[in-house]
Amino acid sequence: MRSRRLGMTVRRRIGGLDPVREAQEVARLSLQTLHGQPMLVHALFSVAFARQVAIPSIARVLWRRGRGDIIVDTARRNDDTIVFFGQFLDRDLASAEARRWIERMNAIHAHFPIANDESLYTLATLALEPQRLVALVGASPFSEAEREGHWRFWSAVARAQGITGIPESRAALRAWMTGYEASRYAPSEGGRAVTGALVEDFARRWFPPALRPLAPQVFSSLCTPDLRRVHGLAEPSPVVAAATHAAARTYFRLTPVRLVPPDRSFVTEFGTRRHGHRDPARVGYRRTVEPGGPAGSPTEAVSAVANTDQPR
Repeated sequence: MRSRRLGMTVRRRIGGLDPVREAQEVARLSLQTLHGQPMLVHALFSVAFARQVAIPSIARVLWRRGRGDIIVDTARRNDDTIVFFGQFLDRDLASAEARRWIERMNAIHAHFPIANDESLYTLATLALEPQRLVALVGASPFSEAEREGHWRFWSAVARAQGITGIPESRAALRAWMTGYEASRYAPSEGGRAVTGALVEDFARRWFPPALRPLAPQVFSSLCTPDLRRVHGLAEPSPVVAAATHAAARTYFRLTPVRLVPPDRSFVTEFGTRRHGHRDPARVGYRRTVEPGGPAGSPTEAVSAVANTDQPR
């Protein structure tokens, strides 16, 4: 790994890029180099995932009556999805290697009837959820170039996946997202079970045993009231919520003077260091056989946030 750089140096680099023509580099520097601290990434990922399973049809396939890998092997499935994100961020989407990862994701999707509007909602959470979460805690760490770069990068990934009907601007996507959540959010047994598994994974990764009872409140404090209501999450205590939000604001405020690794990657943090080097075929959902079921029948699916196991 190359020597670390001050965050302000990376910000200046982002400021010199065109977020339209160089969206991928803007997104990589913003999401991985500047803000790729693993606990932050995992928290944002988990909240976005909880939003996905607030849609009952998405939750149903993920949960699979408790047999889905997101329930029985939560950490591995979360890691796999974040590795997909890192592979997309690290590579030119037109390159042969990027196409291998896109094709792997599309092959996973082919096992399930995923509706295009559910894919669009996944795009919306990837492009816009970071901004919603930082606003919730009272921070504003992303420049306009970063926000535009996030949106354009994830839109390019979505087009590469074959998703259609993508809104033409961030504002249009945000308006669509708001309406979609208002019309489709609903409590479900599967959604609450998956969210419970996400909270448990969050607690086990980042909290020592003595502090794990606080993890559900910390997680809840990063969710909007509508998301808490759908999943039956307890209201966080005012003290825990205030402390969590203050800690997040302090972290973001110190970004310009923090030393960051210029080549930090989700692939390394959530893939290689945890599971070793893997080819695309070894990451994510793989067809297996249920006891008594037909050969080759799928038994579970991978993470909804990457849309790798949502019903389409």
